Amino acid sequence: MAKRSASNSKKGSSGGGTLDDSVRMLILHGPENYLRTEKLRALREAIETRHGEVDVLHFDGASATAADVLDEARSLGLMQQYKIIVVDEADEFLKRGDNRRGMERYTESPVESVTLVLRSATWHPGRLDKMAESIGLVVKCEELDVPMAVAFCIQRCAKRYGCTIDSRAANLLVERIGASLARLDTELARLSLMTETEGGVIDLNLVTDQIQLSREEKAWEVQGALLTGNGPTALGKIIELMTVSRLDPVPIFYAMTDLSRKIYAARRLFDAGQSEGAIRSQLRLWGPSVNALLAAARRANGPDLASLVHDCIQAVHRPRQSMGTSERAVEQLAIRFLSVLGPAGR
Repeated sequence: MAKRSASNSKKGSSGGGTLDDSVRMLILHGPENYLRTEKLRALREAIETRHGEVDVLHFDGASATAADVLDEARSLGLMQQYKIIVVDEADEFLKRGDNRRGMERYTESPVESVTLVLRSATWHPGRLDKMAESIGLVVKCEELDVPMAVAFCIQRCAKRYGCTIDSRAANLLVERIGASLARLDTELARLSLMTETEGGVIDLNLVTDQIQLSREEKAWEVQGALLTGNGPTALGKIIELMTVSRLDPVPIFYAMTDLSRKIYAARRLFDAGQSEGAIRSQLRLWGPSVNALLAAARRANGPDLASLVHDCIQAVHRPRQSMGTSERAVEQLAIRFLSVLGPAGR
């Protein structure tokens, strides 16, 4: 049986182990499709370096059988070229018939000139994982957290697009479009073409100008306005969102409810003796408003914050019960926020 040395096998790592022709079986699983695609690309490039042209064949795991896949793995090509055989939707593939057992048997005697790749967004670990590690790798392709997504932006610009992006611009980019690596890569490619010179810098102004918030995403701007503790600022932002941006009050309600829950949770953690760093980590707080949120949690009263969360939830339903307009309910809820949080400088 062809075994892969333990030194090269690293379970559950988003980048662990060496992707090369010593990998007889590669399991790529997790929700981040970009990473699943990049790992397969890296494997192919490494094998092509050693073997020249590589034949890559794809099977749909929703319909393929183990016999289909393994017959292809064991069949000889006319030129004896190396094969990468990819089974997509592998989790579904393994649930059907005797497919899982067929894959387990294959790990006991894999073909030397083939790397079998099982690729899936969802995954149910089992005996196959350990057997696959003996001849290859099991790699988790999970969504990155914010700091890692920012680091990805910085590294990707340098390695792929020949430019740089400063940390503030990278943070804003992730804040506005999320941590999806495919979306980030697309925007980095576009922004790199807009730098003034080759090898230029993607700065905060460029990201601000080019990556606009959707109308729904703009609702989250209300959180920063409320955290100022300033009445005219908070109410002015709400009026702007509903009149200038013509935003429906519902996403504003949701943003306010989300903020109330975060502040209340932070307050409870403060009361439990947690440090600010621990609270940031546990609640996954990030961005320019974190300090203001933690300050609000420190100065507000715990029972009042609990009541505020309840009021936010109730406020969503009042207009549906013919208890005034949504616009008026949003304004009243903002005033309630300000009374609970108090002035930011207190």
